[in-house]
Amino acid sequence: MRIQRLATAGAAVLLLAGCGGSEDAGTAAPATTTAAEESGSSLADQDAAEVVDTAFSALEEAGAAHVVGSIEESGSTQELDLRLQGEDAQGTITMDGATVELVYTAGTAYVRAPAAFWASFGMPAEFAGQLEGQWVLMPEEAAGSFSTLTLSGLVQELRASGGSEITGEVTTGELDGEPVVVVTQDDGSTLTVADDEDAPYPLLIEDEGDAPATVRFSEFGETVEITAPENPVDLNTLGG
Repeated sequence: MRIQRLATAGAAVLLLAGCGGSEDAGTAAPATTTAAEESGSSLADQDAAEVVDTAFSALEEAGAAHVVGSIEESGSTQELDLRLQGEDAQGTITMDGATVELVYTAGTAYVRAPAAFWASFGMPAEFAGQLEGQWVLMPEEAAGSFSTLTLSGLVQELRASGGSEITGEVTTGELDGEPVVVVTQDDGSTLTVADDEDAPYPLLIEDEGDAPATVRFSEFGETVEITAPENPVDLNTLGG
């Protein structure tokens, strides 16, 4: 399980990858006291790789999800709050105290961020100041990288990051009073999945690797209107 960071055209974007799941402030870790073979759950009867694949498939079929999480790396915490639906996405990513807003729709990416954020990537102060509080149309060559933040792109990354190589103990328990199945890997990282034959969604990831992370997936199948911002600044014309 892992969370990767992707930098594209002067805008850093957190990219979820690994076993998908979630945690937000105040949510207790799942209790896993029941052995899988004793639960009678068809999901719990699967091995670790099968549980992960089942969860990824359910996420993909949902068509939409709300993703909230954080990652600790190099002494700093980065946070994300994104709505992913189909080929579109919108939300915020916070890095080093700077909150970056993102909209990705119809294959085009738009970013709104403080001037300090743009300056941190080497943009001259004069130009960075022009972008303060402005929606920015990202160059076409960068938009393709943002597509990995769509639901379909995320599912592809989730599958690529582990797939059939995932091993670990499968147990059952409860999360927020609901039955779950938990895959625990050798490093202590866990994937918690709803123990629901009709909706076995990934619910909680706790990544105990080099960059500890937690992420929540919720609001499966719930959609919002995602539209391109009006009058964005085109980086190609900045300073012109």
